[in-house]
Amino acid sequence: MSYTEYLQKTIDYIEENIRQPITIEVCADVAGFSKYHFYRVFTLFVGVPLMEYVRKRRLAYAMQDVNKGIRIIDIALDFEYSSERSFCRAFQKEFGETPSKFRNKYYAIPQKPILEENQFITWGGINMEYSFSDVRIEKLDTMYVASSYVISNNPEEDVINAMAKWMENNNIDPKSRQFGFDIPVTEEQAQKGLRGYEYWIKIKEDTDVCEGVKLKKIDGSDYAILRITNPFSNPFQAIPTGWNILVEWVKTKGYGPDLSKAECHKERYWLEEKLEVNGSTYMDVYFPLN
Repeated sequence: MSYTEYLQKTIDYIEENIRQPITIEVCADVAGFSKYHFYRVFTLFVGVPLMEYVRKRRLAYAMQDVNKGIRIIDIALDFEYSSERSFCRAFQKEFGETPSKFRNKYYAIPQKPILEENQFITWGGINMEYSFSDVRIEKLDTMYVASSYVISNNPEEDVINAMAKWMENNNIDPKSRQFGFDIPVTEEQAQKGLRGYEYWIKIKEDTDVCEGVKLKKIDGSDYAILRITNPFSNPFQAIPTGWNILVEWVKTKGYGPDLSKAECHKERYWLEEKLEVNGSTYMDVYFPLN
């Protein structure tokens, strides 16, 4: 089976359980992937993070109940919102008006995505050209990292600034390799517009770490790597586009999940590494191959 076939199982599961609690752990299990690997694969193939997708599908079904005149508080609780207020806030953000504006109107629930090979679903119509390198394959050897994460409205900046202070306070070489990646959040956090980002600093095994920073051993792995030139000129377009190009390259070369192998169930990470080379800024994005 291909990535799209495994992910389609998750999309079907969400549809069948739209009024039930849904977690990334259960969805990853349905697909047969580890948690972080599933999170990145889902985001790239479907176009939005898992809990954002769940939020959109819940609100589509909730709109239909609003049209039928069902009490707002009952709809809110039925779709896993903690209160009528939080539901109304999410509803207005999604549809531009409060639920009362849509009483007794007709609304057709959009069809669930049907994933196809060599096709990405885009939520927003981004289609820009940037400067990308050819894809290369390299092995990252087993390494030890200082790791920290933040869940906030701006997690990348928050965690990078915190780790920069940690490096300075602990005399860590500023040229040490540094990696970051998106991490999943709960449905409640997603409803509040929060996102998660984890950041690594490559360090020696015997480096002391403090509260809020963890020492992790990261197993070596082969990666397909693509370099993005000037990624921060428009990061919300350049970086996702780079990821899509990299994933498409991996698929056309015949790489895919083999869930019969035990190592496929190990945690794998989709990494982003910022680089400064001769005064220019680049970002390498890493697709794990094994």
